[in-house]
Amino acid sequence: MEKVAIVSIIYKEPEWAETERCLDKCNVPIFFVDRHGVGSLAKAINSGLRQWGKGFEYIWFVTNVTFKETCLSSLLKAIEEYGLAGLTPCFSSDHSFCQPMAGITGVNPNVPFIEFTAPIIRTKVLEDYPLDENMPYWGHDLDWGYRVRAAGWKIGVLYDEELGHVYIRNSGLTHHITVRRMEKRKATNAKTRAALVGKYGGQWRKKLQWD
Repeated sequence: MEKVAIVSIIYKEPEWAETERCLDKCNVPIFFVDRHGVGSLAKAINSGLRQWGKGFEYIWFVTNVTFKETCLSSLLKAIEEYGLAGLTPCFSSDHSFCQPMAGITGVNPNVPFIEFTAPIIRTKVLEDYPLDENMPYWGHDLDWGYRVRAAGWKIGVLYDEELGHVYIRNSGLTHHITVRRMEKRKATNAKTRAALVGKYGGQWRKKLQWD
């Protein structure tokens, strides 16, 4: 079994060329999934796993981010050292434990969930616990983290590597695909919360440790 491959989600905005330049420097197999601009990220991730996950112990899922040449090797070393189900580099996240912090390095191997912005995932775990495609947008991050931790796995954040990433709602960009994705996210916020309530009850924030 080979060690790791990259599955990259294709984005339609011109900024994605920066991601491509980063990917060109990675010396591992790279496969691409077309999200058709604004399609479901959960479906794209699961599709990438089904198509290309076999034969690789780990998959690094890369979205519209930039990263240093050391990022993948650092992630791979840390996920193996700590025996994690998944690990994300730090970045400008909505969640404090995913953000870079002054003076903090190394790995936090016990966080409640990770965002599927650019995590490395143990293939067997994602095969056993695929993303819930009925959970809109950010809901699948929380849901996956809860299910995987309930099964006895741990997930973590690597503070030694930081992604270049700006959420679409904070980007100020006006490309028509960016605008459509932003509008779709806003339109499904209520559906996401309703799906979380339906699956985890009215105290879902506390149960899933959403900060």
